[in-house]
Amino acid sequence: MTRERPHAVAVGLTGGIGAGKSTALRFFAESGALTLSADEVVHQLYLRADVKQALAERFGLGVTGPSAGVDRGRLANAVRGRPEQLAWLESLVHPLVGEEILRFIGEAPAGAVVVCEVPLLFEAGMDGLFDLVVTVEAASEARRRRSTHSFGPDLFGEFEALQASSERRVASSDLAFVNDGDVEHLHAFVRQAYERARSLAAPAGEAGEVR
Repeated sequence: MTRERPHAVAVGLTGGIGAGKSTALRFFAESGALTLSADEVVHQLYLRADVKQALAERFGLGVTGPSAGVDRGRLANAVRGRPEQLAWLESLVHPLVGEEILRFIGEAPAGAVVVCEVPLLFEAGMDGLFDLVVTVEAASEARRRRSTHSFGPDLFGEFEALQASSERRVASSDLAFVNDGDVEHLHAFVRQAYERARSLAAPAGEAGEVR
């Protein structure tokens, strides 16, 4: 089917931990896309009084501060190994992140390409928000090496266990890239993905079939 696209084209960017999503997001911005990071959205949510109150009521005042938002380390400890607590946290945060993504896309100029980096895109059921879904993957060894500056191998394993498998992300995405080579290969892939997204913004008579 064909449809007019007077709105922005929304691209969901996801991938494994340490695969290069943040670098890809930067390359999208350099190509001309409007970009948003779900991690940054969460950081801003943790500054909201209503969110802080909900977290304090659930996990205690120790996870919040008077002005600095939420202590993410303490919050992570509060949900680690407690599936029911993690599920509650996700039920609070994921809808709010989805609302912010929709707002960001809705406020973008007609014809713009909007790229949102969402690590848990499929897990949170947000793939339906986007016209194009792109995943960046990499071998486990490479991802562990790139992530050592942020957290150790044990925590890496815990975070990875919360994500969908690489196979699921690739199978469910429109475009996929294995980032095991030079960064310029990633850059070239992003440029191609950006042009694919721009083609979706063309009038129906020019773009032809779109999903």
